[in-house]
Amino acid sequence: MKKVFVINGGAGRVICALPALQKYYKNHGPDFYILSESGIEFFVGHPELQDLAFELNHKGLFEDIIKPNDLVTIEPYREHGYYNQKKSLSQSFDKLINNTDDHSDLEKPKIVLSKMEEINALDAVSNVRDYHKKKKTIVIQPFGRSCSLHKTGHTIDPSSRSLSTDDYFYISEKIRRKYNLITFSEIKFDNDENMYVETNIRQWSAIIEAADYFVGIDSVGQHMAYAFNKPGSIILGSTFAENISYPKHFNILEKKGIKKKYSPIRIDGLDGELINRYNDTCMDFTRKELDDITNKILVDAKKKIGE
Repeated sequence: MKKVFVINGGAGRVICALPALQKYYKNHGPDFYILSESGIEFFVGHPELQDLAFELNHKGLFEDIIKPNDLVTIEPYREHGYYNQKKSLSQSFDKLINNTDDHSDLEKPKIVLSKMEEINALDAVSNVRDYHKKKKTIVIQPFGRSCSLHKTGHTIDPSSRSLSTDDYFYISEKIRRKYNLITFSEIKFDNDENMYVETNIRQWSAIIEAADYFVGIDSVGQHMAYAFNKPGSIILGSTFAENISYPKHFNILEKKGIKKKYSPIRIDGLDGELINRYNDTCMDFTRKELDDITNKILVDAKKKIGE
């Protein structure tokens, strides 16, 4: 009987699960399956995992894959180390999949791009270089999946993880003085001077790989940047760097002088909602704070990639 690891959540969680699944393959070979509820985009092309990963709508999934085997639902948010800020998402996946607290052998997530994806990404970077006339290119992801655009034209994120519209424009204007800027977002503004690209989630990973630096929030882009070893700055609101980011790799930026609480989402709905209210102001920045954040981004970018 084989294990069938069920991975739920968005693309970011799938990418974070890759190191633990790669490790399981290394130790056990192809004697397991993966059921990814959000799709198999980031298993495509993976030399070890591609043939082991299935989507929910795969024909014969239940009779052929699930019924004869042992279905194991992997939920890192319910792992003790994670909800006590002792483990990252990748480490919690490792604990649940490989039953270990030794995460020293975890590799980076392996995202394998096609030649066409790489060529299209290089074209996008070339286009923004022609547009902004700078040498180096930065991809910025200002909004997460929980963010929406209000009829007033302002973004709203009840989880306090995304930048506000005004803060995004303010930071972008200062970064554009030094760098080409591509915005990774489903929310778009007609008066935005950043470049947008209409494409899919895998192609965005290719664009981040082709760019020089990444600026983001608690969302999928930072996991892509980490997978490709790209330097970057991550602006965090209500979530903890130890859980959802890579503080040894990225330049982590947070609002000073504010105490936030862990939100037990996927564990306790009521507590999570109440704590979301407590953390409401985690991404509310004064102009002085925005200047400080932007300056730290520019200093780190200059150090890592030059100008």
